[in-house]
Amino acid sequence: MTTARKLAPAGVAAVLALTAPVPALAEAGTSPAARTTRASEHAAPSLAVPAAHASARDRAYLRQAHRSNLAEIEAGRAALRRSHDRDVKEIAWRLVRDHRRLDARLREVADRLRVGLPDRPGAGQRERLADVLDRPGRRFDRAWLRLQAEAHEQALWLGRREVRAGHSRWVKDLARDAAPVVRHHLHMVRAELDDR
Repeated sequence: MTTARKLAPAGVAAVLALTAPVPALAEAGTSPAARTTRASEHAAPSLAVPAAHASARDRAYLRQAHRSNLAEIEAGRAALRRSHDRDVKEIAWRLVRDHRRLDARLREVADRLRVGLPDRPGAGQRERLADVLDRPGRRFDRAWLRLQAEAHEQALWLGRREVRAGHSRWVKDLARDAAPVVRHHLHMVRAELDDR
């Protein structure tokens, strides 16, 4: 059974989450008066911290999530080049596509909050991928899938922590919206690992 047939329902939710606009960014083209009116109509009274304020935790989340997206894109491209397994290539293609979209939204928020982002994955992420790339054939596929499972578990933990303890509504929305996509990826990877 192919991965696509096993996970089609979860994919719909993930795609919908990717296409949802960041509320504050969606209004960027409207007049200040209209934005103020809409914000006051929909703002919850408990949101005392403005969306434009990024705490140290918010900035750390943006940098770590950006590095994670870059690592997933790089790993996906590597699997597209190295793997001969159709299901692994399908997962890799989806990771590249979805993490590019997630990262585009993240960069918009980081730009608005004036948070500088790194230009490549972290050293540990690069080392783990290099280790996987040293493996031949099916050993590569299995190691690559395990690496993706670990990376997506870490991304979910990071997002949950931001939603719980972050300050910026924009950054918390990013983490909340990314969660279904990351969970879908993790489900795909685990399903493929179980088939091996």
